[in-house]
Amino acid sequence: MTRNGKDEMTTPCDPARATPTTLHAALDLVAGQYPGQLIHFPDEDATLRYDALAAGSRSVAAALARHGVRPGGRVGVLSPNAPEFLQTLFGVARAGAAAAPLALPLGTDLADYAERTRRVVAAAGMTHIVVSHRVAARIAPALAALGPEIVDSAELLGGDAHPAPDVPVTAAAIVQFTSGSTAAPKGVVLSHANVWHCARSITEAIRLGPDDVHGSWLPLFHDMGLFGALTGLFRGTALHLWSPAGFVRRPARWLEAFAQVRGTIATMPNFGYDALLDAVPAGQAATLDLSYWRVAFNGAEAVQPASVAAFLERFAPAGFRPGAMVPAYGMAEVTLVATLPPSGRAPVVEWVDREELAIAGRAVPGTTRGLVGLGHAVPDMEVRIGAGEPDGTVGEIQLRGAMATTGYLGGEPLFTADGWLRSGDLGYLRDGELFFTGRLKEMITVAGRNVYPLDVEDAARDVTGVHKGRCVAIAETDPERVVLVVETTASDDAGRAALTARLRAAVAARADLPGVTVHLVSPRSIPRTSSGKLRRLDMAARIRNDDRVNR
Repeated sequence: MTRNGKDEMTTPCDPARATPTTLHAALDLVAGQYPGQLIHFPDEDATLRYDALAAGSRSVAAALARHGVRPGGRVGVLSPNAPEFLQTLFGVARAGAAAAPLALPLGTDLADYAERTRRVVAAAGMTHIVVSHRVAARIAPALAALGPEIVDSAELLGGDAHPAPDVPVTAAAIVQFTSGSTAAPKGVVLSHANVWHCARSITEAIRLGPDDVHGSWLPLFHDMGLFGALTGLFRGTALHLWSPAGFVRRPARWLEAFAQVRGTIATMPNFGYDALLDAVPAGQAATLDLSYWRVAFNGAEAVQPASVAAFLERFAPAGFRPGAMVPAYGMAEVTLVATLPPSGRAPVVEWVDREELAIAGRAVPGTTRGLVGLGHAVPDMEVRIGAGEPDGTVGEIQLRGAMATTGYLGGEPLFTADGWLRSGDLGYLRDGELFFTGRLKEMITVAGRNVYPLDVEDAARDVTGVHKGRCVAIAETDPERVVLVVETTASDDAGRAALTARLRAAVAARADLPGVTVHLVSPRSIPRTSSGKLRRLDMAARIRNDDRVNR
C-alpha cells in the first residue's frame, strides 16, 4: 500500500541510521524506498519522481562519459530550479566528477555575467558546463568562448538510461562557490561525506521525517537552496521548488502556494521574511493556514530581532507558532549549517550594551543592541570563539567537524594551526549558544572606535524614504569616515535633502555616530550576492571608483 507515493511497508531512508558512501548511492536508496515520491517545480510546470531522478542521473552519467568527462573532473551545472538541475548533479557524481553549480544571470548584461563566470570556471578548472535546455538559447552563446565544452541538458537526458560502467569516485562531490558578500567567490571543495553528514545533522536536529513537505524558492545553485533540498530528498519528503524570481516578484503568492501544499519546512534569509511582511498585510495573513509550517530556517545573513518579532506577530493569526522560527548559523565552508536552536524553541533575543560590544568586545546586559540566539553546534560539529574565549567575549567564530571542507580550490589558508576552520565572522558564546555580531572584513574603525555596519544600518533602515529598508554602511579611509549608502525612490532635491537629514539624525541618535556621510542611490543599485545578500565591499569599491553611484 502506498500513501503520497511512499511505500508504507518499507523502512524510511533515515540519514541518522544509514550511511551511503556517495550521493548517488543515497539517491538510489531513497528512490528504491519511495519511487513515486514527487519533486515539484511549480514555476516550470514540471514534476519529477524519485525513481525518474535516479534513472535520469544514469543517463546523464553515461552521456557525460561519452563527452569525455573523467573521474576527478569538474563539471559546471547551469540551470534554474528544474528537474535537469538535480538529474545533472547526481549524474556528474555517478561519472566520478565533482559538480560545480553556477549562478544564473541576474539581469540582461550577459557580457558582465560571462566575465564573472569566466573567473569561476577558471578557478574550478571545469572541462564541461551542462546548460539547461530552458536557458541554453539565451546563455550558451555568452559562454562559448570560456573554454569548457558546453553541453545542452536535453542531449544528456535523451539517451540510454542503463548504468554506465563503474568508475572510481573521488572524495570531492561538489565545488560550491561562496556567494561573495565580503570577497570574490571562492570554490569550497565538499566531499560526499560532507554532504551526507550535513543532511544527517539537520535531520536529527529538526526531527525531519518522510511526512514533512519541503518548500523553497532559493536557487539550487546556492548552498542554502541546494543542501536544504538534498536533506529533504534523502529523507524521502515531497519537495516543492519554486523560482527565486517568482518569489521576488510576488512574495504573497509564494506564501499562499506554500500554505496550499501544507508545507512544513522552508528556508530563507532574513530579507525573505521582511519581503513577506511587506507583501502580506495583517488582514490577508489571517486568511492563510500556516499551522503546518513547523520549521522556518532563517540564515545566510544577520537575523534581525525586529524582523523576527514582526513576523511572529503578523502571522500568529495564520497559525504560525513562535517555535517554528529557527534562526541558524552556517556557511558554505561547513556545507550549510553549524548551529541550530533546540527543536520547537521560540527565538531568543539577548539585549546588550552597544558601546561595550564595539569598544571592549564584551557582551554585557544593556538595551541598545538586540542579538538573536543562533543555537548550539549541530551533531558532528563544534564551535568556539577565537582560541577559546570565555562566554560573552567577542572573537572570530571558528568551527570544526564532519561537515567542514578540507579547503578552497587553490589551497588558500583557511584553518588555524590546531585545525579549526576560520569563518571570518565575529560573535560570542553564552552557555554554548552562538550570537553573531558582524564580519571581520566589514568592521569599520573611526577615530580608534570599532563600528559594526549592522548598528548603522539598523538605525537607518526604518527611516521614512528608505526603499524597502535597503542600505549598507561601509568605511572610507581617506578621509576616515562612515559612509551610509541608501536606496530610495526620492528624486527631487528637497525630498533627498530631507531624507539625508533624517538619516543622519537617526544614526547619530541610535548608533551614537554623528556626521555620517550619506549617499542616496536608486532602487536595486546596491549589489547583491546570488542569495540576495547586500554586498558591502562591492558597494565600497563602486564608491571609490565613482562607478554607477548617484551622489
